[in-house]
Amino acid sequence: MKSRRISRLFLGFMAVLALAISSDVRADETVTIFAAASTQPVLEALTPLLKQRAITLNAVHAGSSTLARQIEHGAPADIYISANVRWMDHLTDRGVIVYDSKHTVATNQLVLIAGPKPFATPLMAFGPGYPLDTVLQGERLAIADPDHVPAGIYGREALGTMKMWAKVQNNLAPTRDVTSALMLVARGEARLGIVYASDAQRSDKVSVFAPFPQRSHSPITYPAAIIRGHDRPAVRTVMDLLTSPEGQAAFMAAGFEGAP
Repeated sequence: MKSRRISRLFLGFMAVLALAISSDVRADETVTIFAAASTQPVLEALTPLLKQRAITLNAVHAGSSTLARQIEHGAPADIYISANVRWMDHLTDRGVIVYDSKHTVATNQLVLIAGPKPFATPLMAFGPGYPLDTVLQGERLAIADPDHVPAGIYGREALGTMKMWAKVQNNLAPTRDVTSALMLVARGEARLGIVYASDAQRSDKVSVFAPFPQRSHSPITYPAAIIRGHDRPAVRTVMDLLTSPEGQAAFMAAGFEGAP
């Protein structure tokens, strides 16, 4: 009789333990997000909030073009955040994303930054006709790949609008993403650099030399979407957080502007 009671207690204990273990497995769900390099501080800030919701965030950061191509070729992303509409449209046209999940989660501004070397403030208003080539003094201008990476595409557009592109082409130091452009300037390896306003907050070794006029380039928006075949409750929770008051506060604290 006693042995049967012990057996029942043991079996009950094992059932509770199995339930607890299965609950832990469900609670440890991972959501992988492929996001533009400039969003790294935001996702780092949101990671603890998602942990409270029983979600582990696996963030992969790089240039939007690189990430879009990886997703197109089957990389295991659940969510994609691009730094411009072009690469999101690229995936949309190929049927890679869940269309009704697409939302703009933030906006940004483009700025010209200077590094740790002493640098005079602009001698005239930064705009069309500004002698940027002269100000560089033969040194380099860091810019994310202007053919593929959104920050570089915006930069080339702005410099073209302001009639500076042809004058500084020989001074360009193209990088794989905007974070790399930031680091070139922070290390003093480039005299000036073109990054987002949010990136300028990421290093105390750089300062904003001048903001680009907003009319000099296309609006800088960050669309996010769920990858087709990856739509599940945990992924929706992450998407909802990006546009929630908590998510928008994280974007603002990192130097972005809120979603329109």
